[in-house]
Amino acid sequence: MKMPLIIALILGLVAAGVWWLYAANHHSRQENMVKFESDTTEGLLRVIIQELDAENPRFYFIAFGKEGTDPSRLFIARFASHVPSVRVASAAFTLRNGKLQETASGRSGETIQIIRVKKIKDGIAEGLVRFANLPAGQNQFTYRIAEEDGKWILK
Repeated sequence: MKMPLIIALILGLVAAGVWWLYAANHHSRQENMVKFESDTTEGLLRVIIQELDAENPRFYFIAFGKEGTDPSRLFIARFASHVPSVRVASAAFTLRNGKLQETASGRSGETIQIIRVKKIKDGIAEGLVRFANLPAGQNQFTYRIAEEDGKWILK
């Protein structure tokens, strides 16, 4: 009698732990999506992509927050017209040489991780951005953008 009770107790504790981990991760993802998925973040990403695409259009993987949370499909759909495509960060894996490749197609690209977006005042925002392809200590930049005539520009 004691063995089935112990097994049931252990299974209950495992189930509670799994549920807690899922709920905490889901909450963090939802919080990141609400905090980051805005017109301001889209404007910041468009400014960065335009700057990086000046010489050669690239394939981009997008992540939010320090944890590198994937944006929602709705947010990524805002970049549907960009060629090559813009994808979520989890759609890529890192090769031994440090380069990123999309899992589905094998195309290489770069990760743009928006760590923080802060509104300075109406129409002006600042974003802290990390680029995974650059060496540690030299991979974070602060961008200040302003909205002029409905379009975000670098300041």
